[in-house]
Amino acid sequence: MLAAVPSARVVTVNLHPEHKAVLEGETEVVLTDESLLPMRLGDVTLHVGPRAFFQTNTVVAQRLYDQARRWADDVAPDSVTDLYCGVGGFALHLAAPGRRVTGVESAPDAVAAARQAAAEMSSRTVGLDITFTTADATADLPGDPDLVVVNPPRRGIGPALAARLEASRASHVVYSSCNVDTLARDLAAMPGLRPVEGRVVDMFPQTRHVETVLLLRRA
Repeated sequence: MLAAVPSARVVTVNLHPEHKAVLEGETEVVLTDESLLPMRLGDVTLHVGPRAFFQTNTVVAQRLYDQARRWADDVAPDSVTDLYCGVGGFALHLAAPGRRVTGVESAPDAVAAARQAAAEMSSRTVGLDITFTTADATADLPGDPDLVVVNPPRRGIGPALAARLEASRASHVVYSSCNVDTLARDLAAMPGLRPVEGRVVDMFPQTRHVETVLLLRRA
């Protein structure tokens, strides 16, 4: 395979032993020396494994992360918690000297990849404080943050996390959503956090789907 596709860096085989409606089995066999694919977006290099969620439209993803970074720089929080952080896209773009950043993700492989990227960033930039933890993003809001980032799946953050954010001390929330219906539902459940800025990015060209990112400020 490598002889036929010499540009390939990571090749894996996923073993799917059961006939059922799931995309992949539990066992992933890495056939190459490398198991993570580096993806450079601007000044941040993320590492993506075969099971990791990643915004496949990297050009638009860069615009999304840059927008969140600009909002964070304007808000100037001392601490940020990125829920559903995946491989660290938002967390690593919002990291800055003097700002404590925590990423929360339930997938251990994604957390390991995010930690590798954070270590590489910290080796180049003095004063970064970035931590990634494996936990349920809907149940854990560590660090009592000033700014919370949420980038949930299409089902949204749901009532429990919405209530937790509503009751938190966070002054701002950045909500990135791929489903405007669940976004509207979640916003209604957080009346104390008002949208003050927003942007729609065409993450899925030639479809009716969009990615909507909002900056919420506590009323």
